[in-house]
Amino acid sequence: MVKLISYEWQKHFRKGTIIIAILLFSIMNIGKIYSIYEREALLSNPGWKELYAEQYHTFGGRITNAKIKQLMTIYQPMENQTAEHTLSSTYRPEGTWLSNVYEDWNFFRYCFVYPMKYNYDYKAYASNVVIKAKENSIFFKSFGNLYESRKNEVIARIFHGRDITSFSDKEMYRGYVQYEFSSLLVLLLCMYGLISVFLSEKETEMDSLLMTTKTGGFKVLYAKLWASGLFICLISIWFWFLDYTTFYLIYGSKGGSSSPLYALEDFVHTPLNISLGQYALLYSFFKTMGMIVAGLSFLFISNLFRNALIPFLSGLTLIIVCTYMQEAFAGPGHMLLKLLNPFVLVVNRDLFRKAEFIALLGYPIPSYIAAGVLTVSWGIVFLYGIKLSAKKNAMLKGSRKRVNSVI
Repeated sequence: MVKLISYEWQKHFRKGTIIIAILLFSIMNIGKIYSIYEREALLSNPGWKELYAEQYHTFGGRITNAKIKQLMTIYQPMENQTAEHTLSSTYRPEGTWLSNVYEDWNFFRYCFVYPMKYNYDYKAYASNVVIKAKENSIFFKSFGNLYESRKNEVIARIFHGRDITSFSDKEMYRGYVQYEFSSLLVLLLCMYGLISVFLSEKETEMDSLLMTTKTGGFKVLYAKLWASGLFICLISIWFWFLDYTTFYLIYGSKGGSSSPLYALEDFVHTPLNISLGQYALLYSFFKTMGMIVAGLSFLFISNLFRNALIPFLSGLTLIIVCTYMQEAFAGPGHMLLKLLNPFVLVVNRDLFRKAEFIALLGYPIPSYIAAGVLTVSWGIVFLYGIKLSAKKNAMLKGSRKRVNSVI
């Protein structure tokens, strides 16, 4: 079986065109990340980056009242000076770090004051969420609404004890968690590599013969599936690794990996109590699961047709439709429709941004768990469809050949 998988791998995926496509897409991916850094990163300005590194030694690490007082001693005079926006913008007057007081003010408020304030206030915010959730749980229980009562109990447990005690550089992760261009590249690469897995035998009508031989049969089918799964995983892992390392090297991370996920303002309501580094691993794992199911859908489509153009166009259509569904049903009122999307895990950031649930027998199930279960279900459906269509095609072709031989 191992030799058969190796043969299918070499036959379908050890192609010069695929290797060239991977290299070109990798360069495009790196270029895209760098363009995002140049356009959106606060520290893409060399002056800001140098000053941030200098000030981070003072204000980074554990948040203390002494650090807050020292920061406000620097920031408050700038806030007062720029309040009416009438202060002179003379270049580099005495007592400034950057070009003028306005730039100094923007630097300190966006790089230190606002992030540190969010970190400092989060504990009180989380405590209020716990109090409200407990009150809501008692309220709904009194009216017999057990589902809402249980949901609020879960929310109270999620937010209990949350606190952000340290200030760290999370600039890299702000860009990383929003980046999805590589997902499109992996989808296109998977579709290009997988479309020919079944078509190569169909063009020579070898598929029906292989399905009826003693040494072939479903072993060939399973070998193709294992080789395809290995291809999808390797492509996915390569691009997720490339994403993370490129962001790390370009942004120059300063230890934000150990910060909790909710230290990012965009994940203030996240249901996960894990670090940013752990989230990067979980995020990549879920995306790889989504890519495997997407790959199975491409294999299923390619197994239905003999002409390579039709599966290719069908695969592109499927990508467009599922992407549109993900955007159209992103709101909280379309939870089930969003989770039923077979590509929901390919871009899974929204599953982890908010503590959202779906009801199952009166119990609240976190949306990301429900999405994982439904995606695995889609994968089983596609696998069964591939096996059924392969068997049906072999039987139909076999019957046609027998009819032709009789005639």
